[in-house]
Amino acid sequence: MVRKAAIAVLFAYCLVGSVDAQNIGINPNGAAPHASALLDVDVSALPANGKKGLLVPRMTTAERTAIAAPAEGLLVYDTSLDQFWYFDGIVWLSVTAGNLWSTRGNAGTASTNAIGTLAGSTTQEFRVNNERAGFMSDGATRTSFGHQAMPVATGTNNTAFGKQALQQLTSGSNNTAFGVRSLQSLTSNNYCTAIGYEALNANTGGRNTAVGYRALALNTTGTDNTAAGYLALSSNLTGNYNTAVGYQALRYNTASSNTAFGYSALRDNTSGSSNTAVGSRALLNNTTGSQNCAMGFAALTYSTTGSGNCALGAEALGANTTGSYNTAFGEDALPACTTGSYNTGVGVGSATGITTGLYNTSCGYNTMLGLTSGDYNTAIGSFTAATGNYNNSTAIGALATPTASNRITVGAAVNNNLTGGYGTWQNFSDARFKREVRSDVPGLDFILRLRPVTYSLDAEAIERHTGSWHLMDTLSDAEVRAQYMQRVQEVTAERQTGFIAQEVEAAAAAIRYDFDGVHHPVDAQDRYTLGYELFTLPLIQAVKEQEAMIEELERFNRALQERIEHAEAANASKAP
Repeated sequence: MVRKAAIAVLFAYCLVGSVDAQNIGINPNGAAPHASALLDVDVSALPANGKKGLLVPRMTTAERTAIAAPAEGLLVYDTSLDQFWYFDGIVWLSVTAGNLWSTRGNAGTASTNAIGTLAGSTTQEFRVNNERAGFMSDGATRTSFGHQAMPVATGTNNTAFGKQALQQLTSGSNNTAFGVRSLQSLTSNNYCTAIGYEALNANTGGRNTAVGYRALALNTTGTDNTAAGYLALSSNLTGNYNTAVGYQALRYNTASSNTAFGYSALRDNTSGSSNTAVGSRALLNNTTGSQNCAMGFAALTYSTTGSGNCALGAEALGANTTGSYNTAFGEDALPACTTGSYNTGVGVGSATGITTGLYNTSCGYNTMLGLTSGDYNTAIGSFTAATGNYNNSTAIGALATPTASNRITVGAAVNNNLTGGYGTWQNFSDARFKREVRSDVPGLDFILRLRPVTYSLDAEAIERHTGSWHLMDTLSDAEVRAQYMQRVQEVTAERQTGFIAQEVEAAAAAIRYDFDGVHHPVDAQDRYTLGYELFTLPLIQAVKEQEAMIEELERFNRALQERIEHAEAANASKAP
């Protein structure tokens, strides 16, 4: 009876709907079925509170799995699991909403919600255009995400994220790539890390690390390189043991053993090796120079082919281009040196003026202001300077200023000649190396022409002549400037004893004595000087001359005494 009733109802619906040779329509308004459907069930004409659905067969899991020879596409509702299941021709699969991942978003955070494989399935792959776009495994230790990222690798402990990251990897291990085409060309090497667009893109070498846009992008067989920053080491091909950290650091490098830290540090280096640059723009323009060391903002920034330079301090050796083996310690040390070599500057602004000079040594604040191309000069002390391009001059002490080549100057006018120590000054003197020795040093004739005087030293005039006055008068440190001015006044007020060099020169010329105790100025910047210790020699000669005179007088006195005694004896014998 039940079966007959169902048939009657179905017949009634068919009467309400429509039937033709191709398809069947079931609806309350008699509309024709859709041409594409074999069975078209339409409830659109039913009232809102009278809608009805399609009820598929319901059964337990045991009943579902017991269906004999299920047809492909067979659909049932599993009441044991509360899920819709269909048969794909091989196995039963769940199609209930709770296990589907929507392309329009998903809701729910329950621990039972997940996308991936079930227990027993150890790998999972995503594809785009039927090409691998994601791979995860719990056994092969390989993880990739991105179109064509690590598609065929067989190595272990590799990770790739980004389109074509580690695309060519076959057997390499322990590599990590994050970014589009990062480590794209690596095939079989190990221990590489790339983070950024095309980082280590062409790399085939091992143990390289790159972080940043196209960092180490062109590296091929170079190994043990580290780059962090936009285009850092981006041109390196085969160079090894390089380290670059900063925007464009070592960007054009192709050599080995270079280290750069900072914005554009060693940016233009190509074939120079064993360079170290720490600081923004340090060694920026170096191309082929090697074994340079720059630490500080813009240190050695314009150096191109010079080698063996060492600069420590902001803009130290900042103008150097091709000079080599220079050493600068301090902000603006050797700041103007361009092609000079073998110079040393220690202190802020030391060796300020040197441009092309060689073998100069400077230690102190703001030294060698007037020296540009002189060689073999030494300056020790703040504001020590030379007023011209002298050679082999030495200045020791604050404001000490040589005024000629081959001159050693200790102290300045403000020292008031208070120079000395606990030992005696030793001059070179060895008969083995003296030629044309003559005993022609004048004595009394020279000494008697000298005029010892006392005088007041115009310290300000001397300081203006050397240039020290202008330096101190414009010094920003008001306290130091005041101390200097006070000392100039104190020295000027003191009475001193000595000779006038021009008078000594005239006295020697009068007797045609080539006296080397007087230095005649070589130019307008130079000054007269006296070597007071050399007056000892004429004095000794004068003493010897006086001793000879005394001995002569003594002989004369003895002879005269003998004559007197003889005369007295003769007179006594004639007495009555």
